[in-house]
Amino acid sequence: MLRAWCNCRGYNSRIAIFVDLSLHSGRNRFVVWDFVQERPILICPVSHGSGKQKSHVRSAYANISNSDGSHLSSVGRALIAERYEGRYGIAYRLDGLEDSNSNLRSRCVVLHGWEHTSSFPIWPLATTGSFGCPVLSRKMMAKVDEILKNEERVIVDIFK
Repeated sequence: MLRAWCNCRGYNSRIAIFVDLSLHSGRNRFVVWDFVQERPILICPVSHGSGKQKSHVRSAYANISNSDGSHLSSVGRALIAERYEGRYGIAYRLDGLEDSNSNLRSRCVVLHGWEHTSSFPIWPLATTGSFGCPVLSRKMMAKVDEILKNEERVIVDIFK
């Protein structure tokens, strides 16, 4: 279904990223899906926004908000926009495509890596939190970067 949605709107219909925030943060819930091969090409944990708590607080389940200053994750489809190197290394800006995530860019919510996020499931422990960003381990972010450098107009669908 997402492949058809992407194709008819001019987005990448070969790959997409899915983030299932309904799952415990210590589980694999970040998936890079290859529609051509009809299989995942990368699966790993991903951190979510921890709210007003400090970003390093471990948070098992995500609360959702699109409000500036909430430090919570947003749900909905977003375009993975320009790549840049920032405080946490390689990162990608996100442009929300729905009312539920329309403030991603203005909130500086980006896809990035961080040394405190695990590359593998740590359930029943929770991953460390963020200020609303989907955050991967540095190792997994490097793998995602290798994929994204060869693709254009990739959609990330974050849902709960």
